[in-house]
Amino acid sequence: MTIAAILSTVVAVFITHPITAYSNAVNRATLSDDADLSLRRMTRDIQKAVPNSLRVKVDPNNSKRVAVEFLNVVEGMRYRAAGPGNYLNFNQNTSQFDVIGFFQFATTNTTCLAGNCRLVVYSTGENTGGAIPSDNPSPGANVYSLLAAPTCTNCSPPSGSVTITPTTTTVAIANGATEGNLTLSAGTLFAFPSPRQRLMIVDTPVTYICDTSTGVQSITRYANYTINSTQPTDPTVAPLNTAYTAQLTANVTSCSFNYLPGTATQNGIISMTITLTNGGESVTLLRQVDVDNSP
Repeated sequence: MTIAAILSTVVAVFITHPITAYSNAVNRATLSDDADLSLRRMTRDIQKAVPNSLRVKVDPNNSKRVAVEFLNVVEGMRYRAAGPGNYLNFNQNTSQFDVIGFFQFATTNTTCLAGNCRLVVYSTGENTGGAIPSDNPSPGANVYSLLAAPTCTNCSPPSGSVTITPTTTTVAIANGATEGNLTLSAGTLFAFPSPRQRLMIVDTPVTYICDTSTGVQSITRYANYTINSTQPTDPTVAPLNTAYTAQLTANVTSCSFNYLPGTATQNGIISMTITLTNGGESVTLLRQVDVDNSP
């Protein structure tokens, strides 16, 4: 018995380290998979964002909480810019116009079927400045502005124009015999024509919040809430407290989102770095995503 006990002790010493190493490797692999899946999901969403709608902000009341927001595109089309047929007139309010081709996704989207999708034409993402420029979107030029362009003479954008249809305007989407058709409940004046006649149909803003606060340590997706000029970062208050939520991953101990807006000749880039920690093991992943800002 004494000899057996000695042998068991010796064997245990040699087996403990390989078992521990295997357990740590499995833990690191799990953390890597979780981090990679989270970044992949964010990447897919970001690449469907309305041009110039991406914005990043650290919660002013909680430095451990950072948010990424953008508008989700249901479908992109090319509007008819001239006759024959109904075309989008940029010199007056338009309540009905056609698109080139047929809708594939908007006609089955539940938000669009309820008439609550919105149209975006030539979003430049301009801001009026301030301490946090993205919280001061320019009326008529930025999709986050809740106001039409102010009244003025020979101004740009034109008085009363918008880049996104107002929340009070419902949009009916249908496929006709030869092409798709859009009917607005109220005439709308869009600010600027798109050089490529691009039109986007959007259903909801989307926010990803990385919160490394004690007891939270997660990345969560928020959707189906109202557009706000000020970027929301607190999930406990409106509009995020009524949004649809889905947690991407837990065990997040560090994260960083840095957005470099594009130029006329270069796409924007968002760099996302997250660190997941569990069982004494940590994994850090970095991903950079090209953001197409051509409106």
